Amino acid sequence: MANTSFTRDEAILALDVLHFADKLRLNKESHEIAELSELLNELPIIPLSARRENFRSKGGVNGQLSKFRSSYNKGKKDPDVGTIFYEVADEFDGRKDELHKIASAIRKNCEFFKTATFGRELEGEDFPEGALLYHLHRVLETRDGRKIVRAENCEICHLNLSEIYKPTPGNFLQCHLTVPITELNSSKHYAADDFITVCPNCHAVLHRNRP
Repeated sequence: MANTSFTRDEAILALDVLHFADKLRLNKESHEIAELSELLNELPIIPLSARRENFRSKGGVNGQLSKFRSSYNKGKKDPDVGTIFYEVADEFDGRKDELHKIASAIRKNCEFFKTATFGRELEGEDFPEGALLYHLHRVLETRDGRKIVRAENCEICHLNLSEIYKPTPGNFLQCHLTVPITELNSSKHYAADDFITVCPNCHAVLHRNRP
């Protein structure tokens, strides 16, 4: 059984290492690769049941990055490299600093992610910043947003759901955490000023786009 293909989160972390490490000394014995391998093994995206003994080993991680770098520089795609690497690289072409902020946010909240019990089958992998930060974002929205007194209208489209669902006004509106994804802190509690009230449709769009 082959190891599960790389996820968006893993590609973000790996490409960040590739962009900012000393490429001349990047190999399976370098500390950057060792740290990345350890981190990928600690994160809960891939269930333990889907992992082989050599899951995200130093050699495997270094091999992916080496083959990716070689093929990407030639404008080609190596069949042995996960397609997500090319997708993320194209998406963040010319935006390495932004990619670095996302990777740094994942690393900063690593201890929180270690306690999470979810896998890649859950929604969120198409979230621009990956499933891990999506999970954190939703946890914070639920934990701190439930205490917020919600407005009667969606603050994006201005729809008043109480006019449609009169028996249960307000129950259909949701609280959206407006703090930039890369600035989220799992140990911080967010206040009312950090939230806006939105309808489910606008909330879904906000989770997939950055206005």
